[in-house]
Amino acid sequence: MTVSDVRSEPPGVAAANAANRVMGRLMSPAGLADPYPHLHALRTLAPVYRSGNVYFVTTYADCRQVVSNPDFAVQDPAWYDLNMPRWRENTATRLMYLSMQSRNNPDHNRLRRLVGGAFSRRRMDGYRALIERVAPPLFDRMADAGADGSPVDLMTHLAYPLPTVVMGEMLGVPEADRERFRGLGADFFNVMELYPEEGAVERAHAAAAVMLEYWTGIVAERRAEPRDDLTTELIRACDQGLLSEEELLGLVMFLFSAGYRTTAALIGNVTEQLLAFPEEADRFRRGEYTPEAVVEESLRHEPPSQLVPRQTTADVVLGGVEIPAWQLLVSLVGAANRDPDVFTEPDRFWPGRPEGRVLSFGGGLHFCVGAALSRMETAVLLPLLFERFPRLAPGGTPERRLALRMRMHTHLPVSLRG
Repeated sequence: MTVSDVRSEPPGVAAANAANRVMGRLMSPAGLADPYPHLHALRTLAPVYRSGNVYFVTTYADCRQVVSNPDFAVQDPAWYDLNMPRWRENTATRLMYLSMQSRNNPDHNRLRRLVGGAFSRRRMDGYRALIERVAPPLFDRMADAGADGSPVDLMTHLAYPLPTVVMGEMLGVPEADRERFRGLGADFFNVMELYPEEGAVERAHAAAAVMLEYWTGIVAERRAEPRDDLTTELIRACDQGLLSEEELLGLVMFLFSAGYRTTAALIGNVTEQLLAFPEEADRFRRGEYTPEAVVEESLRHEPPSQLVPRQTTADVVLGGVEIPAWQLLVSLVGAANRDPDVFTEPDRFWPGRPEGRVLSFGGGLHFCVGAALSRMETAVLLPLLFERFPRLAPGGTPERRLALRMRMHTHLPVSLRG
């Protein structure tokens, strides 16, 4: 924000117009590449900012209230019926909006209970052992790719493959089929973007059609030959009348795509931050920071999911702004996690910071079901990575998806030799 943003206008009008300009800059390619200066400015100018029929929330206190309080509901089929009346006609929206993350109670708890066993202590121990077993061969391939000293793309060689293996094991996806979902899953999730880019919705529907055909085949195979995986468990629940066939297919498609994308984004983000702050990386190498502390600070500093949408169920006052019932609220957790009222030196990557609970996985009833798994995968991987490649360093210019909701790399070049 500059002086020219606010001069020669009445104070209220000046602040509103300045906030509009900030929002415009945030949504530009440059703003999406580095949103944090614009998020700081928006939080200062309009902590609750209205754009059309959407209210953006930016302070930590307000965002925490919205994501944690059950009085704020998710966009569910009833909401989509009112606001997107043809959503059931398209494969991507129909399956995504019928899944667990788009349902309020009692449907949300009904579906969440059915997947809870996949995240039990016993299963988590198994995933940890799987990561420890799978990581060394992935490191070997990285070493081979960088044997001539050229940079290696961390996303291609590690950040995507590792969580894909974990989710593949959880859901019983054959190893030969897992890699094909990388692009399909990204396209499928475009229907969850608040402002999808041109052509994104069409790509989402095309990807969803391919995924639906694949998962319909997997479900048929598991019905004929059950296995010890989550897909088989969900099929049993479906056959017992605990969920519909469409809910079953939506769940497996959502879990597989969300599970690998969020963790891949987290692995890329935390690695880039450690390499961008070499003093903090050295402290991590010396054991001054636990892997868990590094992961948690990365979730605060560069959360993979930058926003959490909710809807009001009654008239509310938030941040001094009156908001009617059934309005869409968007908690910008990238702004909340850097709120200076909560976090000291909020723009500093500091794994040793003493304060604050991050909002990166939402909260309340809809707290991300895979949060513990994503945290664990990354915390197990980090020390293995830095032990295998002690001279790991930036290897070129990172490339990111330019999207408001999901902050993740498409390419993250690293040097294995420093």
